[in-house]
Amino acid sequence: MADDTTSGPAKPDWPRSEDGRPMQFSLPADLVEFLLLGPADDRRVLQDSPLLGDVWAAYALDPGVVQDVLITPHRKATAAGVASIIPKGLEQRKRDLDAEDHPPRREKDRPDHAKIAYLQGLVGARLLFDEVLCVLVPLTQWWRQPQVADRIEKMDPGKLKRLLQRHTGNQAWSTPDTAATPAAATDDNFSSLERYIALAGLIYWVGKLQRPDKFRRPRTAPGMRLPTLPPLPPISPRQAFDLYQPYVDEIVGGMLALYPKVCGNLAELMSADRDDGDDEADAKAEGYIFQISLNRTASAALDRSVPAVKADAAHSLFKVNCKNIIWAVLDSGIDDQHPAFKMLVEPTDPKRGRQFVSRVRKTFDFTNIREIVSNDPDDVDDRDIAQLASVTGVPEPKVRDHLAAIAADAQAKRPINWALVEKLITLKNPSPPSNPHGTHVAGIIGADKTHVAEIIAADSDGEIDHNRKYLDGMCPDIRLYDFRVLGKTLQETEFAVIAALQYIRYVNERHNFITIHGANLSLSILHNVRNFACGRTPVCNECERLIESGVVVVAAAGNRGYQKFETKDGPFENYAAFSITDPGNSDGVITVGSTHGNWPQTYGVSFFSSRGPTGDGRLKPDLVAPGERVQSTVLGHDWAPESGTSMAAPHVSGAAAMLLARYDELVGQPRRVKQILCDSATDLGRERSFQGHGMLDVLRAFQSI
Repeated sequence: MADDTTSGPAKPDWPRSEDGRPMQFSLPADLVEFLLLGPADDRRVLQDSPLLGDVWAAYALDPGVVQDVLITPHRKATAAGVASIIPKGLEQRKRDLDAEDHPPRREKDRPDHAKIAYLQGLVGARLLFDEVLCVLVPLTQWWRQPQVADRIEKMDPGKLKRLLQRHTGNQAWSTPDTAATPAAATDDNFSSLERYIALAGLIYWVGKLQRPDKFRRPRTAPGMRLPTLPPLPPISPRQAFDLYQPYVDEIVGGMLALYPKVCGNLAELMSADRDDGDDEADAKAEGYIFQISLNRTASAALDRSVPAVKADAAHSLFKVNCKNIIWAVLDSGIDDQHPAFKMLVEPTDPKRGRQFVSRVRKTFDFTNIREIVSNDPDDVDDRDIAQLASVTGVPEPKVRDHLAAIAADAQAKRPINWALVEKLITLKNPSPPSNPHGTHVAGIIGADKTHVAEIIAADSDGEIDHNRKYLDGMCPDIRLYDFRVLGKTLQETEFAVIAALQYIRYVNERHNFITIHGANLSLSILHNVRNFACGRTPVCNECERLIESGVVVVAAAGNRGYQKFETKDGPFENYAAFSITDPGNSDGVITVGSTHGNWPQTYGVSFFSSRGPTGDGRLKPDLVAPGERVQSTVLGHDWAPESGTSMAAPHVSGAAAMLLARYDELVGQPRRVKQILCDSATDLGRERSFQGHGMLDVLRAFQSI
């Protein structure tokens, strides 16, 4: 923790409201961690509340804004049941706010929709902190524990005040008078529950303050979408400490005053619907919710690369034909009209000459899935309905009918009707994506150079350029499914990725054979060790379910292998162990790091490639493949080089597809495919935590069977 003793008190010009209270301010991470986990030099305390660390951090950073959270149901509860009870709790909270003297400050133009939506085993909702505190937490199994309920009722307000007034050892954030009090200096026996109440009370209190004018939402014309709130500026722990110190009594009193209201509301909720079945009764007794996390962001993590892994040799020797293999690309989208994805078909009209169709057989847009599967059809506004009608070819009245039917299913606690959802995510005439990342990834898997020059010449009414060299991907005849999970922004994408993975299972389960054989996820979602066990995050769990259903899942290791570290002596840069990102931390996923494409034995693993092992000690990455300056397809019917583990992963996807195409018996056996690729990899002589089993070798993989 950086020394903050020199930062001094908060700036006197920090804006204040008419009653003299400070306006909303940010709570720095160091202060949050001290209150929640204890001093930095003795950080053995593990917070056991259902709010995971990233939730605390997000709300503390800006206590007055909505956060998108993912809610994991308790084992006896269903996602549909949880999604149906949250709106009732929000109605209770709204009623309480109307009766409060000083309710939390809301932006007048804040959307009222929480956008509650559920998938199998997961619920998403956009909530303010007081809604999480007063609605979600009481529904958790943690709240049902006797040591929680009994202790809250008997909580010593004086001890909570002392915690909020404490200094942090050598970090003297408190005033000299406070630091000198014996209790503040010697009392170290704060329980995790006391720390929870103190920090929750502080965030709740800051959220009730007035927001500074320059950080309020800009005015918009009627009918325009509401812009996001400008974020609060960062301040030092000492500044935040000095801003709230005069109000510690109010903070503690306000938090404890919530308890009887929350208990009364919970009893009212639990007394409703007494005719529910046994599962619902168990959920009421044991709790509906297990834990609450953030809906995390995902970021997009060939010249000689195909020969480097000997894919061309394998094609030549084993006569591999991948035309019956379908691979899903979960990314930003594929330009299905790129000439490298076109194949020649028999002409239906001889007068039209040679005809080509795209090998990108279907395109699904999951960037709006949250609104589509919401339990409130009003979450999709008129503009979005018109857009859905335009891209799916479904008439607007039908779109409204489908949304209403999906919402009715949610309100009736029925599982998601994917047959209905499918109509609103399938794009009939997809436009090129705004981000070229997915097109580049897809080209590494399945670009075909055969007819590119001819198609480009025909489109431009020009002559064929015989001097331009075009490149094949790993499987030039493979069929692709385009799953668009990364939109124009990268915010809140974990829910979309999980939905896409669940839909793939649905597609395969409605037939008695596997339709989608594999999935490539060149995505990177940061894993916070304080939130989940490594490999047990929502997206990792969903990958494991997909693998168990018989689908090969390949993921990028991440580009976090070289980092800047902050120390008391200043920043320094170095390689970072334990830097594998999700979903690469999933055990059954084939996690791919990056190596030099031309001289892998000389240069080894790329400096940016995330290093293992995993946080719980498993070997990752599983293997490496070319990921530096890889030439592949991009927007505008062109090729360009890109670097990253995002470029390495599709080489392995292509190799896996080739194995499935050549050996039918491997279809539906993703763990066997992973074993073959790992066992046949070429050892580069590097540490296992860097290279995994070594560099992908497709020819050796074929020869090993």
